[in-house]
Amino acid sequence: MKDLKQNVRPKILIVDDDADFCAITTLGLKELGYDVVTALSAGDALDIMRTNKPDLVLMDIALEEQFDGIQVAEQIRSDFGTAVVYLTGHADNFIVRHAKTTEPFGYIVKPVKLDELKAAIEVALHNARTESELKNLNRRLEEANLKLRDFAHVVSHDLKTPLRGIRRLTEWIAKDCANVLTPDGKKHVQQITERVDRMYSFIDKTLEYSSVEDKDEDKSVVDLGELVHSVIETIDMPENVTITIENQLPVYECNETRIAQVFQNILGNAVKYMDKPQGQIRVGCVEEESFWKFSVKDNGPGIEEKYFDKVFELFKTLVPPDKGGGTGIGLATVKRIVEMYGGSVWLESEPGRGSTFFFSLPKCEATSENEKSTATATVTK
Repeated sequence: MKDLKQNVRPKILIVDDDADFCAITTLGLKELGYDVVTALSAGDALDIMRTNKPDLVLMDIALEEQFDGIQVAEQIRSDFGTAVVYLTGHADNFIVRHAKTTEPFGYIVKPVKLDELKAAIEVALHNARTESELKNLNRRLEEANLKLRDFAHVVSHDLKTPLRGIRRLTEWIAKDCANVLTPDGKKHVQQITERVDRMYSFIDKTLEYSSVEDKDEDKSVVDLGELVHSVIETIDMPENVTITIENQLPVYECNETRIAQVFQNILGNAVKYMDKPQGQIRVGCVEEESFWKFSVKDNGPGIEEKYFDKVFELFKTLVPPDKGGGTGIGLATVKRIVEMYGGSVWLESEPGRGSTFFFSLPKCEATSENEKSTATATVTK
């Protein structure tokens, strides 16, 4: 729909097979400052839409004794994106329900009072402008996101190429000069390798974060119990850490890779920062009225309350990278994915007594009361 300028008279198309009604309404609307064209049939209306491009359509539902005005309105919305306000002498519930499926911008019952019609037109025009602006904004946002993702991939490739070269050179130096390097020299070569690996991981995590899109993805019905068990199998855990799935997890319709990322990042952090001789991590789920509430509880070092929000911010980490900390991207990715699904993520913790990370996912058709995973697991390494 084209943008409307305040100094341009809005153009209104009246579609009604009552010629007298069209003539009287046209006269009144012109006096109110509108440009008006009329159509006495569906065919005429569609022809005018192609040539005149009106800003708003006033559509009679009962054209030629049939309710085909709704069909015409649906085609107008589909082909031209133009706002439609219904004019009709019929107000029964069936017609109203049927008309609502075309997403009209108003519904006025005849006989029409001119002041009421003007108010309906102004509201519809305002809403149409807002809708048009929102669509344009969304389109520009999608274009910007696409450019950002393309840029991230290019930068990732351009940064990884020299890093691979640096790592290869340090491996050659460590091997060829093993007999001449001092202990400090060997330590410095090892530090170069570690920093290269850390930068490589940072690039991968940044690319992973930038690829999370706020739009529909390929989804399937996933047994989250089996999914979490698979995630646990990929984690390199020390001998003293145990991860337990405490109860049945639901079957959920989602993008399997995205939800795996959520559990991977939370569980991975719990294992990485475990500071107890016997580390215990418990995965649980509680069914609420309209959502599933998941939890990952550990008995690790805990987090001070002042950092609860900060840990979910991009590039924020409580432990510096050179002291074993992460990239500060993992939990930001968790937050972005969960919110993409309409859920939320939060934290409860006490220093020295562990942390519990919670996240919610709204229910969908695939998560009925009877569709729950039977998978439970205790994994110890």
